[in-house]
Amino acid sequence: MTPQNNRAMAKSATAQGRAASITAASRDASLLDHEKEFRASDDDALFEQNLNSSNNSEEDPNLSADVTAKSTTMNELATPYHYVPLEMGGNGRTHKSTVASTALIQEIGGLPTLERMTTHFYNNAFLDSTLDNFIRSHGDPHAKRFSRWIHQKLTGSSVWDEERASRSARPVTVASGHTIVVHDRSSAHVAAWHSPKRPDHEVGRHFKLDECRVWMRLHFWAMRVIVGDSSPSFTDYYIRFIGHFISVYEGTAPTFARDSARWSADQKNTQEYIDNGRTMNDVLGLSLGQALSQIPQDEADDTCWPYEM
Repeated sequence: MTPQNNRAMAKSATAQGRAASITAASRDASLLDHEKEFRASDDDALFEQNLNSSNNSEEDPNLSADVTAKSTTMNELATPYHYVPLEMGGNGRTHKSTVASTALIQEIGGLPTLERMTTHFYNNAFLDSTLDNFIRSHGDPHAKRFSRWIHQKLTGSSVWDEERASRSARPVTVASGHTIVVHDRSSAHVAAWHSPKRPDHEVGRHFKLDECRVWMRLHFWAMRVIVGDSSPSFTDYYIRFIGHFISVYEGTAPTFARDSARWSADQKNTQEYIDNGRTMNDVLGLSLGQALSQIPQDEADDTCWPYEM
């Protein structure tokens, strides 16, 4: 082979390498645009981003004992029920923590109880035929992150911000060779929509109503198992809390939150689900009309819940 041929091959390889780099960069830029677009549509995510930018690193002394507790004993008897409304800010579109919502977290045993709840949820989600396709890796600390997000949203603590600050900035690889840095709630959900476990024709598609119902059923099941009847006030509040946040992923999903919470009260439902290979055949693939026919009419017609009249 002549020197001229060697140089030509080297130039060709370099050009191909540059083209591949440009293509990869374009793919990743497209994914970043997807993340930014989704965050811009979620007022709570924008609030979280702005709050994180302005927060100092000092720990709230009123919360430190709860956050750092190694173990917390839950109340042996249920605390009396009292209604706690969702407090909304940002023109009524962002959730705000209050003294009352903070007290609800204390009622159930604080952050340790929340992490047990989210661990139970993810242990089931990893086995679920629908949800696991959205989860790129079981090795990520999903339960730890989720529990701290809940704690921060309901108490105003900084435990989720502190956890986020400790995360690696190394990108993870998702479908089609894309890479993304998972650093907050918005980027985590974009990574889920682009999970390499999803069929090619579904990559990038957001959550549908049936998938949201599966998610809520498993999550509220975890709450039932871990929190039980210890705080009916927390249970009531938390169902409305999830009803608020699920709306950014699918606008019709909040209507089904109460039904999703009731699902696990009947052991026949959970056993049938397990016997069916952890597939919720009764909700998957339904139209909105078919789904609405499964819930009480007053809930199907309620356009105010989970907010105040």
